[in-house]
Amino acid sequence: MGIGIRIRALRERIGITQEELARRIGVTPSAVGNYERDISHPKEEVLYRLFTALSCEPNELFADYYNVRLSPVRLHMMKYQELDEHGRELVDACTEIEHSRCCKGLTAVAARSFGKNKAPEKLRLSKRKGAGSILDKPDYKEE
Repeated sequence: MGIGIRIRALRERIGITQEELARRIGVTPSAVGNYERDISHPKEEVLYRLFTALSCEPNELFADYYNVRLSPVRLHMMKYQELDEHGRELVDACTEIEHSRCCKGLTAVAARSFGKNKAPEKLRLSKRKGAGSILDKPDYKEE
């Protein structure tokens, strides 16, 4: 089912004509007809008005076009869930560092030492001029 069929079904659900929908979203009745027949598609600003005029959520119109199972965030989370504790700690530490770099500039983190029998050390990372923040030295000493 395409977006045009969904627009028509939602319009009919609330019991309005193409003319009334056109008036509510600021387009011509023929434009609404073209949307419903998938001849053309509404522009972004018209879509926003459609959500209000049809009393619907965006997902109701785009359910056939967006597969949440293939979203980058979902794929990333699926991979994350398969990691062991060590892998999750590494990803969490990198995520915290990068989030802080992007949002705050300076980063103060408590990093876990991954060497055997190493106690956690606190690191203070600063953004180098002209470059992103990275770990300049490991959080443990080689034996």
